[in-house]
Amino acid sequence: MEYTDKPKYQKLKDYIIEIINSGELKTDEKIYSENELAQKFEISRHTVRQAIGELTNEGWLYRVQGKGTFVNKKLEHKNINKNIGVVTTFLSDYIFPSIIRGIDEVLSETEYNIVIGCTNNKHEKERAVLQNLLDQNINGLIIEATKSALPNPNLDLYLEFENRNIPIVFIHEYYRDITPSYVVEDDFKAGFMAAMHLIDLGHKKIGGIFKIDDIQGHKRFAGFQKAQLESGIKCSDSSVLWYDTDDVEMKISIEDRMLNNLLAECTAIVCYNDQIGLKIIELTKQKGLKIPEQISIVSFDDSQLALASEVKLTTIAHPKEALGREAANAMLAIINKTINNYYKKMEPKLIVRESTKKYQEV
Repeated sequence: MEYTDKPKYQKLKDYIIEIINSGELKTDEKIYSENELAQKFEISRHTVRQAIGELTNEGWLYRVQGKGTFVNKKLEHKNINKNIGVVTTFLSDYIFPSIIRGIDEVLSETEYNIVIGCTNNKHEKERAVLQNLLDQNINGLIIEATKSALPNPNLDLYLEFENRNIPIVFIHEYYRDITPSYVVEDDFKAGFMAAMHLIDLGHKKIGGIFKIDDIQGHKRFAGFQKAQLESGIKCSDSSVLWYDTDDVEMKISIEDRMLNNLLAECTAIVCYNDQIGLKIIELTKQKGLKIPEQISIVSFDDSQLALASEVKLTTIAHPKEALGREAANAMLAIINKTINNYYKKMEPKLIVRESTKKYQEV
């Protein structure tokens, strides 16, 4: 191996490729262990892992759990290293096609293909998707966290991506137990803006419906709460309804007592997303209440659902395609080693429509 000014991990990569090409190491033959390589070249095990991870990702090597690392078939080298995994919690509707379209706009101009996965916001499905992508030796992963407010049982797989030097860019939120790159909305600011819009319209009794198993819901609530505290408005527990992925139908349609509390106590409601906003419009209509004359509603995302009802929703816009493009460009920059990490908060924007109006005391 020729010693140059290259990084140590790159020198080790060059050496291993050299002995594979020379025939010294043959297909399916086990290579030296991490300890042996670290001692042989007087480098750290971390440096060895980086080199081995990249060679595995590039198709030169493959791992067998509990047995070691082996030389891959040479013919496979030509068709590897061209796929980016894109995983969202949901896939076919709402804002997700737009996000994926933004990612594809960027990646379609490169050599990379998209491998799409969906978790349905369930940890067991996330695990299956991650394992499948690891088996495919993808080059990078753009992923939406599953139930990001809860402990995640799949961190071992995320650490395996790191061990293989497969970069990860999270969208919307990320797990606090790892330190990945991310492209997210500024959800705290979005929640603050939603509440301030209603406060500026004269509302002082403002309720909220937020999602408890995603960090986005917590941050939107925190912004919602701060806007009221700064404005001298009391934010009571009885005016906030929490729901999770699995019980949205139960809590928002059957458990009327909690919803009735909101409608009885409040003149305005901030809803976690347009889906919930549309449901509240339907339920208030059933109860004979008029929007915005009796109840003002602000939601989040500016999806197609914001325009789906008789009353068009005032909403905080989700960047959609722009977020997808940002995440894809960040991934390419990390793969090409022009940056090591990427952290981006995208600015929220208020879209005012028909579901809010100035409060007039009756």
